[in-house]
Amino acid sequence: MKNDLEIHDGSEDALNLGVYLALLLLTAATLAASLLHLGGRIMVVSVALIIASVKASLIGFYFMGLRRDRAMTFAIIAIGLLAVLILLVGIIPDMTFARF
Repeated sequence: MKNDLEIHDGSEDALNLGVYLALLLLTAATLAASLLHLGGRIMVVSVALIIASVKASLIGFYFMGLRRDRAMTFAIIAIGLLAVLILLVGIIPDMTFARF
């Protein structure tokens, strides 16, 4: 009987490389969103938070092994989405009425 560490094929490496490249692309998208000033500060911050939550999900699913735990995954997604929603609702008044 072989251990999980002994079984190794190229598919896991390809998946890790794909996730890594997706994280690099999302980082570039965050930078582009901050430089383009699309729709004002509220839109830029909202887009940045959405991209950050997608990046956190990718890291959690693929590098922390959460994709193997189905029930816990849904709970973590729900908590993450709730946190992003609270942050968005909390910063909208500040971004709307603050003078910088």
